[in-house]
Amino acid sequence: MAETLLIGATVKVLVDKLLAVATEEIGLTLGVKNELTKLNKSFAMVQAFLNDAARRQVEEEAVNLWLKNLESIAYEVDNLLDQFNYEIIRRKVEIRNQMNRKVRFFFSSANPLLFRSKFSQKIMDVNMRLKMVNEEAISYGLQRRVGDSAIFVPPVIETDSISVDPIVLGRENDASVIVNMLVDSSDEVVSVVPIVGMGGLGKTTLARLIFNDQRTKKHFDERIWVCVSEKIGSTMRLFKKILESLTDNVIQVESRESILRKIKEKLEDKRYLLVLDDLWNDEKTYWEDFKSSLLGINSIRGNFVIVTTRSKDVASTVNRRYQHSLCKLYDDDCWDIIKMRAFSKEEEVSKDLETIGKKIACRCGGLPLAANVIGGTLQGKVLDDWISILQSGFSYSNEDASGVLQVLKVSFDRLPSSLLKKCFTYCSVFSKGERIEKERVIQLWMAEGLLVENDENDMESLGNRVYDTLLQNSFLQKAVKDKYGDIKHSEMHDLVHDLACSISKAESFNVESCNIVNIPGRVKYLVTKSLSRHEYSEKIENEDVGYLRALFLDDQISDSVFRYWKNLRTLELQCIYIEELTASVAKLIHLRFLDVSFTSIRAFPETICKLYNLQTLRAIGCIRLKELPSQLQNLVSLRHLVTKRNKRFQMPLDIGKLTCLRTLKFYNVGHENGRRVEELGFEEFEEKT
Repeated sequence: MAETLLIGATVKVLVDKLLAVATEEIGLTLGVKNELTKLNKSFAMVQAFLNDAARRQVEEEAVNLWLKNLESIAYEVDNLLDQFNYEIIRRKVEIRNQMNRKVRFFFSSANPLLFRSKFSQKIMDVNMRLKMVNEEAISYGLQRRVGDSAIFVPPVIETDSISVDPIVLGRENDASVIVNMLVDSSDEVVSVVPIVGMGGLGKTTLARLIFNDQRTKKHFDERIWVCVSEKIGSTMRLFKKILESLTDNVIQVESRESILRKIKEKLEDKRYLLVLDDLWNDEKTYWEDFKSSLLGINSIRGNFVIVTTRSKDVASTVNRRYQHSLCKLYDDDCWDIIKMRAFSKEEEVSKDLETIGKKIACRCGGLPLAANVIGGTLQGKVLDDWISILQSGFSYSNEDASGVLQVLKVSFDRLPSSLLKKCFTYCSVFSKGERIEKERVIQLWMAEGLLVENDENDMESLGNRVYDTLLQNSFLQKAVKDKYGDIKHSEMHDLVHDLACSISKAESFNVESCNIVNIPGRVKYLVTKSLSRHEYSEKIENEDVGYLRALFLDDQISDSVFRYWKNLRTLELQCIYIEELTASVAKLIHLRFLDVSFTSIRAFPETICKLYNLQTLRAIGCIRLKELPSQLQNLVSLRHLVTKRNKRFQMPLDIGKLTCLRTLKFYNVGHENGRRVEELGFEEFEEKT
C-alpha cells in the first residue's frame, strides 16, 4: 500500500527532530536531566534501525506495526517536550514584562513539585516504552544501518528547465494550429476549442503556451485563466473564479447576478480569451447554462473559450464538431525532455548515459509528464543510478492514470531524504490546481516541525532548498517569479497531486471529497469544506483527536476546536465569515501558524498573545481589521507577520521586541515611543515618494 511508505519517512523525520531539539534547558529547569539523557540515547538506538525498517515495512506487517507504534511514541514525546518548551518561553516573557518577580518556581501551578514529578514520570514511562521498542527491533531481526540524515537536502542544479518548460517540446505544431484558429476572424460571439487527452500528455502546458503566445496577447483585449478541476460544482462558483481571475482578488460571498454584472463591466466591448483548465462536468444543462450567461456578457464577435479535459464526453459536450486531441510524444522528444531536466547547459552527455537514457525514454510511453519527472530524478546522478532506474521495471503502457502513478512513484522512492518525501506529501492539503505559494508552504512546513534549524541553515533557508528541490524534480511545476527573479509560487500537476494524496491518505484527509464519517482516527492534517457545525462538533467529540496537527477550515469555527484539538500546530481560517476569534484560542499552546486572511475579523483577542510558539500570523485582505493586539510583543517566537498595507492600520507598541521577526510586509510609522521607525532597527529614515 502506498500510504505504508510514508510511515518510515515520518518516523525518520520525527526522530531526527527530537534528537536535534535542545532539551538541556528543560532538564536543568525541571531536574530531569538524567531521564532526558536516557530519552536521547533511546531515540539514537532506534534511529539506527530505521533504514532497515523502512526497507522492510511494505512486505512485513510486524515491522509496519513496529513503525506505527514508534510513530505514536515519537508524536507523544514531541507534544510533551513542546509543552514544556512553551512553559520556558512563558516564564521568560513574564520576567521580561516584570511580572511574577516573586515567583520562585518555574510553573504557575499550585504545587510545582507535583508538576515536576508528573513530567518526570511521563519521561520515565516513555523511556520504558522505547526500551521495549528497541527489544522488539532486535527480535524482528532489524539491522542497525547507517544512512543519510532524514533532513538531508541536496544542492539545486541549474538546468534549462529554469527558463524553459520541457513539456512544451513536441507540441509546437499543436500550439500553432490552435493559435491560428483563435486569431482568424469568427462570426461567433463565443467559440469553444476543447483540448482533450489523457492525464500527463501536457494539455495544460499546451494551453499555457497558447495563452502566452504573442499573437494571442495582441489579438485579445482580456485573457482569463481559470483552473476548474473536480471541486467546482455550480456555474456560480465557476463565474466567481472568472471574476477573481479578472480582478486578482478573492471574492467574498455574492449573488450570481452581482458576479455576472461585475464580469460584464470588466469585459463589455472587449474581445476575450477564457481558458477553463481541467473541466470534468459533462452535463449538457451545466454547459448550456454557463454558455448562455457568457453570451449575455458582451456581443463582440471573436471571443474564445479553450477547455482542457481528459474526458471525451466533456469535449463533445462543449463542441460536438471539433475536438483537438493530443497524441503521445515520440521517444526522441521524451529523451530531449529528460536531457533538459537531467543536465546543465554546459554538461556533455556521455555515450553510456545516452544509451541508457534513450531506453528510459522509451519506458515513458510518450508522456511528457513521465519524462519530466524521471528527468528531474536523474539530475546529478551517476551511471549506476541511471541503470537502477532502468532496472526498476517501471514502464508506462496503461491508458489510465494508474500507469502514470507507477512511473511517478519510481521518482518519489528515489527522493534523497525522508524530509523531501514528507514535505512533498504534505502538499496533499492543497486543492488540485491551487497555487502553492513558496513563502506560505515553507511556513506550513515550519509549523509542522519538518524544518529544524542547524548550524548551516535556518528554517526558512532549509525550506527554500526543499521547495527548489521539489521543483527541480518536477513534483512542483510552472514556477512564477517576481520582478527580482525569486520564485513566488508554483503548481502541482493533478496526477502528481493524486500521488501525494494516495501516499498520505492515512494522515491527510479532505472532507471536501470524502464523507466525514470516514475520517481516520489518527488523521494529522484535516481540510474541511462546507461542513456543518453540528456534524463537525459531534465527530470530533467522539474521536481520538490527539493526533490532529493541522486544520484548514472553510466554514464556521466551533469552540470544540479549542477544547478537543489542543495539539494543533496549524489553523487556517481563510475566506470564512468570522468577526472575532474566541479567547479560547489561547488553549492552542502548540500553535505555530494562524491564518485569518480574507475574513471579516475586526480584532484579535488579547489572549492570542499567549501563543508563545506562534511563528506565522497571516491576516491578508482583512479590511475590517484596524489594529493588532496591544501585547503583540509577547509573541517572541513570531517570525512572519503578513498583512496587507492599510494607512489606517494601528501598529502595536514595541514591535522591536519581536527579535525573531523575519517578515513584516508593512509598518505604519507612528510618533510616540514604541511606534517609531527605530523599532525596526533604523536610526534614520528617509521618506521616498
